[in-house]
Amino acid sequence: MQPERLLVLDGSPAGEAASGTAACVTPFPDGGYTVLSHLSAAGKQAAEGIGLLAAEALQQAGWGAGQPVQPDLVAVVTGPGSFTGLRASCAMAAGYALGAGCPLVGVTRGEALRPQLDAECARYGDLDGWLLVTAARRGRVFVERAAGVQAVALASWSPLPGRWLVAGDAAASLPVAEPVFSELTQPTASQIAEAAVARLKGQLGPRDALPLYVDPPEAKLPAAGLRSAPV
Repeated sequence: MQPERLLVLDGSPAGEAASGTAACVTPFPDGGYTVLSHLSAAGKQAAEGIGLLAAEALQQAGWGAGQPVQPDLVAVVTGPGSFTGLRASCAMAAGYALGAGCPLVGVTRGEALRPQLDAECARYGDLDGWLLVTAARRGRVFVERAAGVQAVALASWSPLPGRWLVAGDAAASLPVAEPVFSELTQPTASQIAEAAVARLKGQLGPRDALPLYVDPPEAKLPAAGLRSAPV
């Protein structure tokens, strides 16, 4: 299956980089994607209200409710990133895919950027791999690499030996013995779409389109316990 109309949602950026993005993209016949509409806004509220960005992006592309054309794939970034932004964007993506009757596919930020990160590593030729470092909360960052993702406290992080390509919106904050910094920070709508289609075709391993919560939630039970159930 080759989707022709993709709605792309990303509410993953956290901290000072928090933002929400919605875009409508379609493939070129000879490969790659063209962006028909793209809406992005900064701030936590933008990620929480990503449904408004999606509605505007769909309207600009002439897709969606009241239109003869609907997206045939919804792609959403599942993390790592903002707890609230991921919850809002994944819920919005799931609801829209259900209403449109089309597949829903989730990808991580590293999966979307991996082809470009791998290509940069190959150009250097002597690197140990790549690290995608993105903002988390209060002195913490998410570190994604080909093997997976982890959340780390900067104060207790031990610099990795060797030479690494370091990318992401928090790349400069992570101590690395021999860093080679990349200009890649956040995946584009086209890169997210490409990774989502690869997963849809089985070229990437399966992954549920659910928030990738690496850090535990900050919410805690009240010290006195929960209130009794109403009678």
